[in-house]
Amino acid sequence: MRCLPLLRLVPLMLQAVLWIADLQVSSVASPLHDFGRHVEEEMEESDNTSRRYIRNYQLYSRSSRKHLQIFGKRVDALGEDGSENAEVIVETDTFGSRVRIKGASSGFYLCMNARGKLIGKRRGKSRTCLWKELIDENKWTAFESVEFPGWNVAFNRRGRPRRATMIKRGKETQFMKRLLPRDKVTPNKPEFDFSHLTTQVQHRRRHSQHTPLYPYQ
Repeated sequence: MRCLPLLRLVPLMLQAVLWIADLQVSSVASPLHDFGRHVEEEMEESDNTSRRYIRNYQLYSRSSRKHLQIFGKRVDALGEDGSENAEVIVETDTFGSRVRIKGASSGFYLCMNARGKLIGKRRGKSRTCLWKELIDENKWTAFESVEFPGWNVAFNRRGRPRRATMIKRGKETQFMKRLLPRDKVTPNKPEFDFSHLTTQVQHRRRHSQHTPLYPYQ
């Protein structure tokens, strides 16, 4: 009769053990469940611990059919292919798609003010000089402002910057990354070399051409 209370406690003890195990599993699984949110939060902040990835290339504007140029505070899209002012330096800011764009010749960064106007700045540490790379369906690249979401780098057909508050994503906001002429790899074609045959070899080849295949027919 004394064993009966102990038998009644066994189910309660099992339930307590299962409850504790469930808490442990949930505590371990919660960080994994929130990892996607953690990545998104990290992408919104500047990465000051990793090494910057720097690339040099040209940004070809689909609208002006020229290249982006940063002349100090002035910006346009009238650069010729391979010109000194058409070269830009693109620096990564996070492990995501945020970058800074700097003119290789002027040293000024491409930025946007609160009125949606493109300007150049000597220092590009502020969020107004941060851009998010967006790939359109037709493989063209757009650059959206991090400080002002929805505002993009845009130029008209004459290469003049468009105010971001008056433009939507389209042809005027699309760019193509192009290699610099010095970075383009051209295959080395081997030079044609004439082979000089001796007189004896030439005589043998001529004689073999006139020799019938079946001489006994």
